[in-house]
Amino acid sequence: MFRIEMLPAQQGDALWIEYGSGESVHRVLIDGGTPPTYQLLKQRIGALPADDRIFDLFIITHIDTDHIGGALKLLADRALGAAFRDVWFNDWDDLPPCPARGPVDGALMARVLQGLGIRRNRAFGGLPVAVPDRGALPSPDPLPGGMVLTLLSPGISQLVNLQCTWEKALRKARLGDPAHPNIDRLNELARRKGVQIPRGVAPIDVEALSDVRFVKDRARANGSTIAVLAEYGGRSCLLAGDAFPGVLMSCLERLRAARGGVPIVIDAFKLPHHGSRRNVSIELLGAVDCATYLFSTDGSVFGHPDPEAVARVIRYGGSSPTLAFNYRSEQNQIWDDEQLMQRFGYRVLYPQDERTGLMIDLDALPTAKPAQHRRLEGGWS
Repeated sequence: MFRIEMLPAQQGDALWIEYGSGESVHRVLIDGGTPPTYQLLKQRIGALPADDRIFDLFIITHIDTDHIGGALKLLADRALGAAFRDVWFNDWDDLPPCPARGPVDGALMARVLQGLGIRRNRAFGGLPVAVPDRGALPSPDPLPGGMVLTLLSPGISQLVNLQCTWEKALRKARLGDPAHPNIDRLNELARRKGVQIPRGVAPIDVEALSDVRFVKDRARANGSTIAVLAEYGGRSCLLAGDAFPGVLMSCLERLRAARGGVPIVIDAFKLPHHGSRRNVSIELLGAVDCATYLFSTDGSVFGHPDPEAVARVIRYGGSSPTLAFNYRSEQNQIWDDEQLMQRFGYRVLYPQDERTGLMIDLDALPTAKPAQHRRLEGGWS
């Protein structure tokens, strides 16, 4: 059996290939068509048994939106359970040197693959998928099931030409240096395209994340936030809105001085700007003594909380902090990791029912370091 289906991908390509003998069916996907093609691919893959959603190869031929648009959404949809034994795709890092340096979609694809922990071009040892100027045409080892592929394009010169346009296109899109694109801008463009860039498949380096250079929030609307310290019955919570950390720290220092220089001890801290790395600084965390940190966001639109902010709380938010989320989301579920909790001594709290959010009873908050660090569902144990 050897079948090729040209899926209806508007003006683009999405080729679904099946081959094999008997009941042994192997699959190769070439391109993902335009962005709307993702819905068709999702239906086709979703109709397969959960343990059979495996493709031996996904070839993303190039960066034009009518080939890569649907692929972006497909790869970002981890709930679908699709797996790819290899992905062929030439990213900026694969391109040969050029005197000058759809690049935007290519940059997004690189971020998606990185977030998924997918190594590109395994059949080529991680090197560019390209035809050398001389010698035999590349023909990697046969795919499972025996399919043989011989590479016919691109040549090295074509990749050089692509690199010469890549930097110009990314700078026009305000993404900056192709080798180190502006992540905030890249996330913004991903949201516009309806693509959720996955996070957290690769091992989390809490130390490195927590010590990333802090760049402060400058959005004027955020700076105008009303933030308050709420106190009642011997309990307290700092409700920070989207406030600037510098403003909060200055006022906390004034409050400390007004109270005779004693430390500002609070029971809970609703972190500013939904846990943005630009609003949660090490210095702000050091301005209070707190054990429970509240993150209010479903992760949509802006992708909060940022991993740098969460890592700062874990390392600099007290000896045994609790992270309380009012949703379980793509962004925050990476912290529900037993090994990380044991190593860094923190706990996580998620709602039992996201339709009702998360209720925090300040009177019930623990004041001593828990004996065990484990995930709590819906309440304190």
